[in-house]
Amino acid sequence: MVMSTWLTETEFRQSGARATGVTINVAFLKDIKEDNVQFKEVLSRTAIELSDNKSADPRAVVDVLLGLQDELETHFALEEFFGYFQNARLTNPSLGCEAESVRSEHQKLFLQLNQIVDLAEQVLYRESPHDSTMNLVIKQFDEFLNALESHEACETELMMRLCNEEIGVGD
Repeated sequence: MVMSTWLTETEFRQSGARATGVTINVAFLKDIKEDNVQFKEVLSRTAIELSDNKSADPRAVVDVLLGLQDELETHFALEEFFGYFQNARLTNPSLGCEAESVRSEHQKLFLQLNQIVDLAEQVLYRESPHDSTMNLVIKQFDEFLNALESHEACETELMMRLCNEEIGVGD
């Protein structure tokens, strides 16, 4: 059985929890994923705006990307603060390491989106040729979207594994 409890600083130093990483707060992370309708809508709207639309209006592209950037930041902040337990007492260190690895993807994904926004702004402000750069924006957004979907699937899989270990599966 995996127990997630908050530790005092002394308990933390003595427990070895630092080596086990973090664990997922399944109830909160599940709620965040299910209830964040606005994030899903903005993500969908952005994907539609950039779906191989090589003649996309640069202002519209930048606007939807900036909206997605704000929503992604909020989504990840909610997951970071309520979806993960830092310094948890774990009986399964490998799961803790996996949770830490998946959580660390938040920063990478956010930086990846920031680069796409920067590239789209270069098109908008005519700092680079429209056609070739907009194609690159679309290509990079598709790569970002695939990475985000993979990340979300990994978080869901970790939640399922934790549920199965904490409450077991029926025989």
